[in-house]
Amino acid sequence: MKKLDYLLVAPGLCVVATCYGLARYAYGLFLPIFRQELAISEAWLAYIAASSYASYFLVTLFISLFSSWIKPRTSLLWGGLCAVVGMSIIASSQSVFWLAIGVCIAGISPGLAYTPFSSIIVNLVSPSEQKSVYSIINSGTSLGVMISGPIALFMGNNWRFAWVFFALFGLVSTIWCVKLIPQSLVDHTPTSEKLNFKALFQTIDFGVLFLILLIGISTSIYWTYAVDLVTQNQINTKGWISDSKTLGQLFWMLVGIAGFAGIFAGRIVDHLGSVKALIVFQICLAFAMACLPATRQLEWVIVSGLLFGAFFVLMAGNLGIWSIELYPKHSTLGFGLTFLTLSFGQFTGPFLVGLMDDSIHLKTLFYWASTMSLMVGLMLMVRLNKWRLI
Repeated sequence: MKKLDYLLVAPGLCVVATCYGLARYAYGLFLPIFRQELAISEAWLAYIAASSYASYFLVTLFISLFSSWIKPRTSLLWGGLCAVVGMSIIASSQSVFWLAIGVCIAGISPGLAYTPFSSIIVNLVSPSEQKSVYSIINSGTSLGVMISGPIALFMGNNWRFAWVFFALFGLVSTIWCVKLIPQSLVDHTPTSEKLNFKALFQTIDFGVLFLILLIGISTSIYWTYAVDLVTQNQINTKGWISDSKTLGQLFWMLVGIAGFAGIFAGRIVDHLGSVKALIVFQICLAFAMACLPATRQLEWVIVSGLLFGAFFVLMAGNLGIWSIELYPKHSTLGFGLTFLTLSFGQFTGPFLVGLMDDSIHLKTLFYWASTMSLMVGLMLMVRLNKWRLI
């Protein structure tokens, strides 16, 4: 089969921008607007965020187990269409019910569209280029985040038109990528290998999955509530920015721009090894999470956004590379299992916040998330020699 190598980068980048940066994470950018426009309580805002991760979790589980029945191209197509439909419903929603439906359908998108990329890259990219291509495509999350900020800023109070634009971007991106992938491409892993749970359980280090779960919980707090915290925290902008809403949108753009550092994930992992790289990334994420609530100075808000945007995408790219290395004979299953665990953690974070209702302050949530991220880094240090991934 003809190798696409870097021809896959641009359309793959746009699909990941759609399913993660727009269909999934843009909810956090618009959370203050949804609260005001649709009169949604804090608990329901958290539950709606959790529903996005829950739908992603369930679909990723299905794709991981039954990927041999679904061609990667078909999965990617349906994932892109789910993003388009979900974002269109969000654009037209007039109540908390329809907003929740839209967010939930859009949340399906990454599970269908992103999970097959491990198989697509293994089959369509030369082995020497796979880490590099994957790292660049994975940074598409940052492209979506970066796009959503200026669109929200440009649209002003017309937030529904912003979501219409997101849906159109997703439609074009999906068609572009699907046209490039051969219809004949299938995941060549034997079904018996995919569903051999006994052998899989013997291979998996469940301590690793527990750490990934904690990473999911901690990072979900930032993605869901960072803009909300920035707009509520009365940041001292020194007259540079006129209002808190604009500050939140510019902050979101900054997070997206910083995320393009994720293209270097492959090189960093090659240099440090998977575990050492994760330790560095987790410590930096912990610092970013602690910075945001600790001060009202604009400089520290900028530092937080830059660090989180860069090291979240680096961390996600690191996890993806690790899964492909760990499960080279059934890359889709390994890739899906890794991000399945991450997504379950990201579901758990907002869901627990919803259960707490208004009993916990946003600043406290960020300190908890920072502590959890730092704990992961420390536990990685303890287990460094055991994993033998360096």
